[in-house]
Amino acid sequence: MAKKLNPQVIAAARKRGNRAERRQLEKQRLHEEIAQNKSSGGVVVIPPPQSETPAAERPKLRVAAYCRVSTQEEEQVGSFEMQVLHFKQKIEGNPDWELVEIFQDEGISGTSTHNRKGFQRMMTAAENGEIDLIITKSISRFGRNIVDVEANLRRLAELNPPVTVEFESEGLTSNGGGMTKLLITLLSALAEMESRQKGEAISAGIRWRMAEGIYRFSVHNTLGYYRDHFGRLVIEPTEAKIVEYIYESCLEGASPADIAKSLTEQGVETPTGKDKWLPATIKGILSNEKYCGDVLMQKTYTIDSITHKKRKNQKLNKFFKENHHKAIISRSDWERVQQILKTRQYVSVNGALRHIKNHVVAKRAKSGYLPDAYVLDSRWTATERREFLKIIDEEKTTKGDY
Repeated sequence: MAKKLNPQVIAAARKRGNRAERRQLEKQRLHEEIAQNKSSGGVVVIPPPQSETPAAERPKLRVAAYCRVSTQEEEQVGSFEMQVLHFKQKIEGNPDWELVEIFQDEGISGTSTHNRKGFQRMMTAAENGEIDLIITKSISRFGRNIVDVEANLRRLAELNPPVTVEFESEGLTSNGGGMTKLLITLLSALAEMESRQKGEAISAGIRWRMAEGIYRFSVHNTLGYYRDHFGRLVIEPTEAKIVEYIYESCLEGASPADIAKSLTEQGVETPTGKDKWLPATIKGILSNEKYCGDVLMQKTYTIDSITHKKRKNQKLNKFFKENHHKAIISRSDWERVQQILKTRQYVSVNGALRHIKNHVVAKRAKSGYLPDAYVLDSRWTATERREFLKIIDEEKTTKGDY
């Protein structure tokens, strides 16, 4: 008896045969159509319209350059000046280019655009239609934060007409195709990763120097001190007088608010060059251990190398070195001021009264002709007496009598 047939196998074979036949017919049809088009003259290619303006009359491309270095160290300064000179010569040497400006950020990190004033001015100029092309040394000079790099390139690309960015070292332009954009994204991510690794290495190095007692902390906004050409900490005599005045005023009974008001009225500038002193600034100076010759390091730490946000250090080791440098204020006066600051943290009436008692040792009479009266110390200043009587009056109003 003949072997039974398998309908499913037969159907599949027929289907495959039909599909292969259709593909073959389609190929044959395409070849015939192409041959027919060629025999009849082919397809006419129409190129895009070309400008009839002579090359000499065409407007020049308005080109800007962006230069940045992250520190103001000597070798970085040399690199920065070379960048500026290179781009100036490159743009001015191209007859089809016109130099708009070389935007600069010196001593500024590329991890954020927040403090990069030169970069912000460049973006504003581009958005105002003043720039056609931006050239920069590399993607890492443009930015070390992938989010910022992508966002700013997108801002420039969406302008009408769009502004192109040329990254010289990588040989890439922001108006390239999908592969170019992918490369820019990858290189931006690498620049950010490199920045994070460098930040971690620098932080580790700083902590090591702190532990060894050789860390050179910044005195940029520290009143009374500066560093000489050898990096040594030196007292600045004029500013030291201001520090002495602040401490002496505190020891005489003046509050940080009183001292701030006095310095403002006298026209003395703050450590940052402002005209108005704040009580918080005075309190910071009064509590700064550097003025008695000590140094406490790692008071704060950087949360993230990208945002550069700092927090008060409750997480890492701190490093303290006594008699680190020459003092402006004696240790005994500094310690007395710390005690005054500590007792003056009370804000309620009773708290203020305790502060006065602790400071001037006020006592009540237990017997005699004036029982329950207060005994004043003859060493009190007029300010202390007035402050004491003010507190007594406030207590009288609250309780109804003495």
